[in-house]
Amino acid sequence: MLPPYLRVDYRLAERVIVDFIKESVEEAGAEGVVIGLSGGGDSAVAAALTVKALGPGRVRTLFLPDRESDKLSQVIAYKVADRLGIRFDVIDITGVVTEFLSALGYDYRTAPRIPKGNIKVRSRMTLLYSVANFENRLVVGTSDRSEWLIGYFTKWGDGAADIYPIIGLYKTQVREFAKYLDLPIEVVTRPSTPDLWPGHTAEGELGVTYDVIDEVLYRVFDEGVLPDVVPKVAGISKDVVDRVMELHRRSEHKRVPLRAPFRSFIQLRREGVAVRGSRYTS
Repeated sequence: MLPPYLRVDYRLAERVIVDFIKESVEEAGAEGVVIGLSGGGDSAVAAALTVKALGPGRVRTLFLPDRESDKLSQVIAYKVADRLGIRFDVIDITGVVTEFLSALGYDYRTAPRIPKGNIKVRSRMTLLYSVANFENRLVVGTSDRSEWLIGYFTKWGDGAADIYPIIGLYKTQVREFAKYLDLPIEVVTRPSTPDLWPGHTAEGELGVTYDVIDEVLYRVFDEGVLPDVVPKVAGISKDVVDRVMELHRRSEHKRVPLRAPFRSFIQLRREGVAVRGSRYTS
C-alpha cells in the first residue's frame, strides 16, 4: 500500500495517458508503436496502456536478451504479451554486443561490466528504432519518474524514445498501476532489474529501496521541501537523502538533450555587431 501522498487515481491516470498516446501517434502519422518488453513492471504497464490506446494490432513488442539475461525475464515478458494479445518477437543481441566489444578491443567475457551493459542497452534501442523506421512506428519509452530523476537509465539507450507515457509516475506508483491493470503478478512482485548481468537488481545497484527513493524525490520535487529538511519531515537519514540527491545532481546531463554554448554565441554575435557598428561610424 502506498503512503497517502503517493496515491494516484489510476482511472484518471489511465485516461490521461491513453489520450496522450492516441494524440502522439496521430500527430506523427505513425502506424503504431514498438516497445522493448523486458519482463519488468514499467514496460508491462506502458505496453498495457498503449494497447488500450491503439488496440493490440498496432502495438509490437521486442524482447532483446543476450546470453547473460535472466531466463525468467523472457517468461514474464511473454506472459505480458500473451495477456495483452500483442505481437512478441525475440532477438538475441549477444552477437551484436560481441561485435561492438570486439571492435573496441574487448572480449565479451572479460569486458568491464558497466560499459558492456550500456552497449547492450544502446543496441536494444538501435533495434527498436530500426523497427520503428521500417514500419512507421513510434518508439515508446518505459522510464518512470524515479529512474528519470536519479538518472537510472542509459543515455541514448533506454533513455531514448519518441514518447514517455509513464514518466510522470514514480516506480512505486507504477507497481500499483500494474495491479490496477490486472497484469501478471510477476511484474508486480519481481524486484526491478535492468537485467544487464547475472543477479542484477536496481535496488542492489543503487543501495537504496525505491520506497525510500520515491519519498525523497516526492518531498523535494513535488512538495518543494529543501533536501536538508527532508530528514526531519520524512524520518529518512541525511546520508540517504544526500545519496539520492547526489544521484540526481550527477545525472543532470542525461535529462538535458542538447548541451551547447548557444548563449555564448548569441553574446559574441551581439558584441561583434557592436564592434562593427562603432568602427563604421568612427
